[in-house]
Amino acid sequence: MKKSLLFRSTFKHLSANSLTTLFMCVGIMIGVAVLVAVIALGRGTEARILDRIDRFGETDSFTIRTVPWGLGGGGLRDDHGELLLGFDHIDALPDHIPGIATVLPTFNARNPVSAGQEKLEDIAVQGVALNYQEVRNLNIYSGSFFSETDIQSGSHSAVIGPALANHFFPRENPLGKFIQVEDMQLEVIGVLDTRGISNSGRNADQIVLVPHGVFVELFQPLGLSTVTVRVENPANLEKLAAETQNYFEEIYPGHQIFVRYPMATARARDEIANTLSFYLKIIAGTSLLIGGTVMMNLTNLSISGRIREIGLRKALGARNKDISGQVLAETALISIIAGVVGILLGYLLTNELADRLELRSIFSWHAPVFGLFFALLIGLVFGVRPAKRAAKLDPVLALRGSQQK
Repeated sequence: MKKSLLFRSTFKHLSANSLTTLFMCVGIMIGVAVLVAVIALGRGTEARILDRIDRFGETDSFTIRTVPWGLGGGGLRDDHGELLLGFDHIDALPDHIPGIATVLPTFNARNPVSAGQEKLEDIAVQGVALNYQEVRNLNIYSGSFFSETDIQSGSHSAVIGPALANHFFPRENPLGKFIQVEDMQLEVIGVLDTRGISNSGRNADQIVLVPHGVFVELFQPLGLSTVTVRVENPANLEKLAAETQNYFEEIYPGHQIFVRYPMATARARDEIANTLSFYLKIIAGTSLLIGGTVMMNLTNLSISGRIREIGLRKALGARNKDISGQVLAETALISIIAGVVGILLGYLLTNELADRLELRSIFSWHAPVFGLFFALLIGLVFGVRPAKRAAKLDPVLALRGSQQK
């Protein structure tokens, strides 16, 4: 059968049986609409969950140290012979390893801190560089964090942990008060949120943050033993951590570099992402399968009502492949029309659900392309059986209006 005749015959039959065509379209339309909505809302929900995990678990950063955790370090002059990383090598790290977003030098010391007559020993003092709050995901309980001007100018100010605020200023507002580290007076401009016990077992709320220039002025570090690195893509965390470790070990041969990253959180992040992706595919596949099943059954029903027509065409010389070709052409055309309408319905459904349920949605080219592709695929796959059934009808029995057993 010529293609032009095939298409004319297909359109003629579909228009003549508009109600059946509509029901066949509905199954695919619903399936594609659900697919588009599931992809958009699923990706939005996945992004929201992973964002919360990233903010809580710092899954986009790792820490490099020249000494094992728990054995001190900080790059001070009285360090006991451990390796100190040079500032020039640290600054050059993003140029040597693509995928690294930010390198945050960590200025650490443990020092007595006092305020008036009160004094606490062995308090963590850290020098803060640009992007420190962003990389460390720190929240401020009161006051403010250092401004860019504070850090660049080396302002004599401090952000302290809540444990120090409660100890030194139990019934006062600590903002604007002064604490002393070594011989330097530092004005308190902010208090951190409670963080509890750190991974090393220390109280993370006993901490003083100062601009890195102030730290250098206080302790005169010769280098750094700790560096925090933030990556652009959390999925590449392990790979970039290994490359960074190799980078420093090549620069400092004979020395071991230690790496720590939130492996448990990173693996949990990947597992959640994979699980969400898996269930989204199951839901979308099920919706399309239902739509395809509806189409197949309705196509079989349509063939049952066209037995005499098929018998007459075969009696007039139509070949089996002509009959099956027309049935497949009908299901393919229905699938394309239903797919396009389903994509539009999917976008409307997604926007409506996102507004009513306050969900996040992310649209991309994947949804319409996959929706149209699978609609056509479903139409062809589920149209094969009815097409074969129509092609195998015996013309004599078909002309009598009887179906083959």
